[in-house]
This record gives sequence, structure tokens and C-alpha cells, in this order.
Amino acid sequence: MKNSQKSIKLVAYYLIIIFLNSCSSRYIKLVSPDTKTEFGITLTTPSQGIFFVENEKVGASKNKIEIHTKTANSIYNNYGPATDKRFVGRTNARQLKFNVKDKTYLIDITKFKKRTAMVLFNGESKPIIKYNAKNYNAVVKDYFAAQYK
Repeated sequence: MKNSQKSIKLVAYYLIIIFLNSCSSRYIKLVSPDTKTEFGITLTTPSQGIFFVENEKVGASKNKIEIHTKTANSIYNNYGPATDKRFVGRTNARQLKFNVKDKTYLIDITKFKKRTAMVLFNGESKPIIKYNAKNYNAVVKDYFAAQYK
């Protein structure tokens, strides 16, 4: 009985993760590689990125912005500055474009419904967007864990 309860909890946990990731996917669009960005950054495989962005059109409490900034600075200090392999940092770019093999993804930060976000790109697959600054450290660690083993 305990194993079935654990299985049910595990399935529920994965469904929640899939749902949360799918919500942020609506801001990630497949585009032509020729698409130009409006005041943006383009990253091409195998480069990676951890971008901390803000949609200044959306209001947020001073505390929420401070947590985002403090956590972004902490991750920057842990993973280092931009290198040939990985960009880590805050940006005021309005769009991010990612080229992966035969696909190009565009993220328009000005469309975000939340003020602050972290965009992760591992250089291999579709980028992801996370909004909860309190979870940024754990997400970065999990997202890039395979590359550090």
C-alpha cells in the first residue's frame, strides 16, 4: 500500500512540474533563424545561458525585486561571469533568441505577466523560464547537474 501511495505522489509531483513548465512555454516561440531581435541577445549551441530578466512594464514589490536581484547576484558569484561556454548575468534585453540544431526559439520578455524571471538554456534543448526567485538556486543546480557529474 505504501508503494502505491508513493507512486501516486510521484506521478502527481511530475504532473505539477510539467504543468508549471508548460505555463512558461507560452512565451517561448519557434521562429525562423533569420528572425531579428529587438534589443536582444542571441545564443547558439553549444553555448549556455542563465539570464536574469525583468519586464519593467509589470509592477512588483520592492522586496520581490530585491530577492530576484540578490539571488541573481548569488548565482553569478557561484557560476562565474560570462565565458565562451556559458553566459551568467542580469540583462535588460527585451528578447532572447536561442539556436538549437534545426530549431530557433525566441522569448519576448516584454510579454511576461510577471516582473522578474530567470531564463535557462543548456545549449541542447528548448530554454525554460522560471519566475520564483526563491527557487532559482535549486533550479540552476538541477538543470545543469548532469554536466557537473
